[in-house]
Amino acid sequence: MCIDLIADLPPISKEDFEKDYYSLQDEINAQIYRIEGSRFGISIKDSRVGKPSTVAIKNMKMLSSSDKYALQVLDKSKKEIFMIGLGDPFYIHAQHIDFEDRDFFGGYVDAELEIALPFEADVAYFILFSQEDKFLKKINEIKIK
Repeated sequence: MCIDLIADLPPISKEDFEKDYYSLQDEINAQIYRIEGSRFGISIKDSRVGKPSTVAIKNMKMLSSSDKYALQVLDKSKKEIFMIGLGDPFYIHAQHIDFEDRDFFGGYVDAELEIALPFEADVAYFILFSQEDKFLKKINEIKIK
């Protein structure tokens, strides 16, 4: 089956499109949380309402089997709002020339994460999980409000 749709719309220039897109981006408000953490737990450094950074937007991804850590976001009733895959933010890799194909040096570090959640979300708890073989293990829980 083939459907043809024809619309008589005025052409839009790239400049007009970008102007509309960026003005819309300026109007977006989100709850932005800066979270400090290590492999042993997390804490809230600060929170604000504002326009999310590119980093905060990139941090909003679904949990996958390759993520070593996950952040679960719950509402006041402890119902899940989001399950965010964090990757492995608490481990740093360094490699040496001619050893690129394997870990030469690595270690655990503290990390700071920035998470942007929809302004309307009723965020009340964050739970940090570690993931191994697709099983989640709770590390710690913090209350937001």
